[in-house]
Amino acid sequence: MLRPLILLIEEPEGVSAEALGWLCRLLVVRSCGHLEQTVKHCLRGYVQEKSGGYVRSFSLTWLEKSRNPTPDALSGVLGRFDMSLSDDWIAFLAENDSLLHDDLSALVNMRNRIAHGENEGLKRERALKLAYSTLAIADWWITSFNPLQRF
Repeated sequence: MLRPLILLIEEPEGVSAEALGWLCRLLVVRSCGHLEQTVKHCLRGYVQEKSGGYVRSFSLTWLEKSRNPTPDALSGVLGRFDMSLSDDWIAFLAENDSLLHDDLSALVNMRNRIAHGENEGLKRERALKLAYSTLAIADWWITSFNPLQRF
């Protein structure tokens, strides 16, 4: 869950500047992981609800293989289900001058930089912005890929 970490970073009373920097890095890593898990559970839930037998088995094993959740990678996965899902995704990310598209790209890039030790310069406000964008993106997946509402 991201919200407790977000709250701690928003109101860091008694947290040293150094610890706050590490918490911001953790928030970026956790935000990206949160999105990866949300996508995985949405897709798996849909496949489990809508398929059976060999199709379900094959699909579930294929879904275990994931890439970085970049806008293009996620669009590609959605397109494998139905191009209208991919089109909806692209339109969603394009709203507000592509703010969520840019934030998702930055989140994945920042997470990769943190993982490789190239993480200097992450500011508290930026980490929080990326986390809130992640929550909005995860909500899109949960709402739009609900197996009880689609097809």
